[in-house]
Amino acid sequence: MPPKRSDQSTGPAPRFNCDNDYYRNLNLEPVGAGPLTLAAVYFQVRPPHLFPKSAPLVSPDGSSLAFIEHGVTLRVARLTERSMWRSCDINLGIFAHFGVSDGSAGSMAWASNSEFLWTAARDTARPIEDYATSPMKPARMGVDGHLDLLPPLAHAAGSLDALLWAGGDGLAVAQFGTRGTSYQPAHDDSNPTFAIVDALGGRVLDTLPFSAIEPPPSQSRFGPPQTAVKQARTAILPDGRVRLLFRALRQWIVWTQGQRPVVLPDPYGIEVPPSHLVLSPDGSRVLIGRHLRTHGWIHIRGQGTIPGEPAEGVLVALHDVETGRELWTMRATAVRDFGFPAPSISPDGRTALVGLMPTEGIPPIGLLSAQDCKILQTLPAPGGAYAMGFTRGGRAVWTNAEGLTALYEFHAGAP
Repeated sequence: MPPKRSDQSTGPAPRFNCDNDYYRNLNLEPVGAGPLTLAAVYFQVRPPHLFPKSAPLVSPDGSSLAFIEHGVTLRVARLTERSMWRSCDINLGIFAHFGVSDGSAGSMAWASNSEFLWTAARDTARPIEDYATSPMKPARMGVDGHLDLLPPLAHAAGSLDALLWAGGDGLAVAQFGTRGTSYQPAHDDSNPTFAIVDALGGRVLDTLPFSAIEPPPSQSRFGPPQTAVKQARTAILPDGRVRLLFRALRQWIVWTQGQRPVVLPDPYGIEVPPSHLVLSPDGSRVLIGRHLRTHGWIHIRGQGTIPGEPAEGVLVALHDVETGRELWTMRATAVRDFGFPAPSISPDGRTALVGLMPTEGIPPIGLLSAQDCKILQTLPAPGGAYAMGFTRGGRAVWTNAEGLTALYEFHAGAP
């Protein structure tokens, strides 16, 4: 059990939406002096059958929480409401992920006004069947649980098979003609294609055939579309264009709307499990959060992971997106083996949240300066499988684990 709440905080007592002593006594206060203070702790009674699920997302205004359960049901709740979940069956299954499932948020994103979620739905052979009978349908779901279908998106390359939302105003990167074997009846996809789309207007803005991306000499082709794309992320550039970054075949692929793709060598190669890639909000930098492991670790079913010898290496790194140039790295020594959540970069690009390497207990969260990787403050993780991010325009930070959400505010004068 985590330790009880400390007495180091000198600010106002945080707000709680429940009177459960266990949750009220969790030590969620920031560790040491720094720019963040604990403002509120919320608890949602979780609906049953939650695993596997997408990483949760807190809304831009810090008022609501959403996640996709089993790739089938989209759930949303106000943080102040303990058990009032609104849900809608979207039946995405494996279509909920843009590429190989990597713990990302899946096919959903909050609208910038926090009033609804951009998502998608599809018809299936049976309610929880992975085989589809029609292409994906762009949609949006209100915080009241009502689902509205948007204009269909069409392309000569084939059916709409994946969506990765960019920003909060309906722009997204799509895949057309990439998952024909997942349909009933199955169909061939001769020219799988990426596209940048305006889902609200039902328009395709730019396209990039998979064949336009050069495979490395050791590979005869780009690879099966649904398995070649890994760790895909999007951003909106200051001029309004969409940028896509993903891993494929030991390369980073950077595609910017209106430009040819840039192919860069992946400095981290093949990793098990893979590290996280996160684009800065302006699309200029990529933050790497690595699963730094011990040497010789093994996983035994029913017993968990048994660590090997301590291993030193890069834990967090920042790179320039267009050149791949390393800007800084944070190194650490792994003495135990943990899975870390995706890091996050603040809207102004000045600070970042990353998982830190612990010596014992659950890995803590580090608030870093994105300029030089200096640790500004440390936060306790709210549980073992946690997520984190920025909200309220970067004026607050959230963490979440299994129904518990903590909000931290930057105090006046903080960077």
